[in-house]
Amino acid sequence: MIGRTTLLLLTTAGVLLSQTAVPPDGMNAFGKMVPTGFVNRGVIIPSFNAQGRKSSELRAETLTRIDDDRFQAGKVNIEIYAAEPAQNIQVQLSSAVHHMTDQVLRSGERSVVRRSDFETSGDSLVFDSRTSIGSMKGRVRTLIFDPRALSGKTDK
Repeated sequence: MIGRTTLLLLTTAGVLLSQTAVPPDGMNAFGKMVPTGFVNRGVIIPSFNAQGRKSSELRAETLTRIDDDRFQAGKVNIEIYAAEPAQNIQVQLSSAVHHMTDQVLRSGERSVVRRSDFETSGDSLVFDSRTSIGSMKGRVRTLIFDPRALSGKTDK
């Protein structure tokens, strides 16, 4: 069972992912340009906000369009940029499948979500970008580097 702190961190990460990731129509447009079955290597997909500032970057060692609706990616690193660099989020996935129609990213392998103040890892990850709800299952571990950040309390 996921504890409240882990759920809070995953919800925070989910909100940040949904606000800065490639818009659903943008990913579908990108996906339609990639031929089915072709293995793309060294893929870098940036996304930009309305002001033209880079908001996120997806890097994958391999990216293959499986069929009309799905991509498979290997060795994925996603960097989500915040206004302050300390708030940037990194997501590491050994492999993942993205379903373009449902806008769901799934990984059945150990995944890590990291920010300067926490790190959460689990044996599988599911993130629905339409609802901004994500979950991790199996040996979920959360490290909080500064618990005062969650409580809002500071030492004098």
